[in-house]
Amino acid sequence: MGERNKRTKLKKSMGPGSIWAVAVGSIIGWGCFIQGGLWTERAGGPLPLFLGFLAGGLLMIVVGYSYSYMIAKFPVAGGEFAYAYKGFGRTASYICGWMLSLGYLSIVALNATALPVLASYIFPGVFNRGYLYTIAGYDVYMGEVGLSLFFIILFGIMNYKGAKSVGNLQLAMVLIMCAAVVVSVIGVIATGHFDASNLQPAYGAEGKSLGSGFVSILALAPFLYVGFDCIPQAAEEYDFPPQKCKMLIISALIVGALIYGAMALVTDCVVPWQQVLTMTDANGTLVKWHTGAVLDLAMGKVGVCFVALAVCMGIFTGMNGFFMTSSRLLFGMARAKMLPSAFEKVHPEHKTPSICVGFTMIICCICPFFGREVIGWVVDMCSVGTAFGYFFTCAGAYILLKKYGDDTDTNKIHPAVAMGGCVISVVILLLLIVPGSPAFMAPQSFAALIVWVLMGVTFYFVSKKNFAKVTKREMDYLILGNVQVVRGLRKGKDQGRVVQGNIVADQSNKS
Repeated sequence: MGERNKRTKLKKSMGPGSIWAVAVGSIIGWGCFIQGGLWTERAGGPLPLFLGFLAGGLLMIVVGYSYSYMIAKFPVAGGEFAYAYKGFGRTASYICGWMLSLGYLSIVALNATALPVLASYIFPGVFNRGYLYTIAGYDVYMGEVGLSLFFIILFGIMNYKGAKSVGNLQLAMVLIMCAAVVVSVIGVIATGHFDASNLQPAYGAEGKSLGSGFVSILALAPFLYVGFDCIPQAAEEYDFPPQKCKMLIISALIVGALIYGAMALVTDCVVPWQQVLTMTDANGTLVKWHTGAVLDLAMGKVGVCFVALAVCMGIFTGMNGFFMTSSRLLFGMARAKMLPSAFEKVHPEHKTPSICVGFTMIICCICPFFGREVIGWVVDMCSVGTAFGYFFTCAGAYILLKKYGDDTDTNKIHPAVAMGGCVISVVILLLLIVPGSPAFMAPQSFAALIVWVLMGVTFYFVSKKNFAKVTKREMDYLILGNVQVVRGLRKGKDQGRVVQGNIVADQSNKS
């Protein structure tokens, strides 16, 4: 039993409200309040944009059903990484973890670098001081870098000190954000600035058909709704039954879709949507924050204050949620001997994966020095990484349902739902990586993806010597814990083991 005592565990300290807030706050980031005009232009009109948001949310709910099934079976840190292992083995789990890790880390950095964009509108000229250099056409200033670093370090410290307090803070920030969104929408309508004619032409601008505009937004679904998969990453820290996750996932996705649609409507309805990107300030300079400028026209500085509050909460909740997600993914991979053993350490007092949190903070602190454009190229890869995670989760669920399905399992889903999630994941991935697709990544993003894949292949063969030595039995325990799915077991025939449906916890191995 000596080897089996080596598995490090995280403290159960997070309630359902905190977990739901982590998901919603991670789904709604800076882009919801800053990118609205650019997204409408990408779609070629408001109609394909709204349809893309709606369809993307519905597709993610299909994927979310497989997540809820797998969380209930395997409530362990690592989420998709663990599910990929159960369905396809250790090589697949490594691929899944590698593809997800960059996306999660970069989203923290991108949210942090959104703060200077917001600050340049609210406090013009205050932070763009100490010019350093220009990279990819973006001027990098020490003042803006310092602002990003401050909040990266702040949220790093909070995540280092404890999951429960971070979860409570996340819930408070999400509620504030939702309230600010509601006030912004009601304010635009109440002041009489809502004009449906400003939404014309509904589609077809920029030479895009309704179909191509819709597809270009639909392909963003993994990026727009990435965040609900924070729920499985923290599963080991639930202080409630993991079966509750189904409603947490579905409700988080619905709220996320509503907020995306509401803020896009606010951005496009006050002035003709095609003029939003050409709006200028008092000095004749193109504004960087289109939603803020629109709310300023509709509600004055009061409107700007509410939407600024909403975007601050969106940025902070995104940073906070993905700090947690990134560190738990790294922790799960380290526990499986796929990363250095130091990443497996848990702080003796705070009971958090402190080394993983510190590593996440250091990597994210480097990113602001590369400028926002370069980080944007990397984040475009996030959709690719999350599509991998979605596929492995849905495929793993399908395999388990076909092999070990139990009609008495209250959390069971139909295998067709899991297969549907697989198809959705593959289609989204192909839309992103096949040249000529309306959602094909920018050349810089595609080049960055190739570099990241090559790095992953190299690191895999370097580290394979270590984790290949681990026996299957031990690897099962390190990744999945005491809970295993075992073929053919039924109640009354468990030979001394505790059976819940077809899930078996080997009590003899518990320390």
